[in-house]
Amino acid sequence: MRKVIEGLKEAAGIFKGERPVFINRAFRKLFALKEGSDFSLSELFFPLPNDPGLFEAQRLKPLEPVINLSGLLLPFGKDQNLVILWEKEEGAWLREERLAAMGKLAGEIAHEINNPLGGILLYSNLLKEDLPPESPLHTHVEKIIKLATRCRIIAKALLNFGRPEDVHKEPLNLNSLLKEMYELVSDYRILRRVKPYWQLQPDLPPVEAVRPQLEQVVLNLIINAGEAMEGQGEIHFKTGQTETEVFFEIRDTGPGIPEDLLPLIFEPFFTTKKSGKGTGLGLSICHGIVRQHGGRIEVRNVKPQGAAFRVFLPLKTYED
Repeated sequence: MRKVIEGLKEAAGIFKGERPVFINRAFRKLFALKEGSDFSLSELFFPLPNDPGLFEAQRLKPLEPVINLSGLLLPFGKDQNLVILWEKEEGAWLREERLAAMGKLAGEIAHEINNPLGGILLYSNLLKEDLPPESPLHTHVEKIIKLATRCRIIAKALLNFGRPEDVHKEPLNLNSLLKEMYELVSDYRILRRVKPYWQLQPDLPPVEAVRPQLEQVVLNLIINAGEAMEGQGEIHFKTGQTETEVFFEIRDTGPGIPEDLLPLIFEPFFTTKKSGKGTGLGLSICHGIVRQHGGRIEVRNVKPQGAAFRVFLPLKTYED
């Protein structure tokens, strides 16, 4: 992992509290630090972030020239955090380069959590086999297995983040997929008081897609809708087609998204959730998955309230 961090062009380091555990060459260059320098983060920039996610700050050392910083704080192991910093003003080419680096980093993090998730699934299934058939604990164990499986799907998406993968595509019916994914999470706390409405095109053509990846897109959009409504409201599912595309839409009755934030909604680590409630990876991963399938996502606010996410995927034709 240190090798990956050292290879980043952004200033990056692992910290325990404010004290450095490891920093890369770019970090030393940004803050004019010598090899082996002793320092605390509060000496280098202000304000310090309190929660994981994106933040903005100003460089304190050196004082001149004044540099405004953008940064990312991520939990990293026990009592440690990963801090990445870059100059706030940057061109589109540099953002693409940073996205690629973040994709590699996300993959390393996903690799670290895959092993414990495998253990949870293994022992959950062993526990399920050992339980008496009449045991009321079967329901709880089944939920552990389902949720751990979902975590593995998320970890897999992180591994693929910013890195296209040659995987098997199969014909999928979006109507069935939407219903299956909603049934999987409908008993979540944030969806128990949410009423679903369905407007599905009966003769919808299938799409060619990687099932686990498209499942992850649908799950993310459903859970985001529930969180936006704080567990109470309506969620509307719609499918349809154009001459060249098939689409599905998930719409909620939450507060919507501020218009000035709509262009940023698919940026990595950007989130509109309250501090500590999200890392901002979900929609960025969805965006990457849909693009790998040759599709696109559109988001808009709807009246009287709410937001709608519409996912377009190429229509499979006989000529294909």
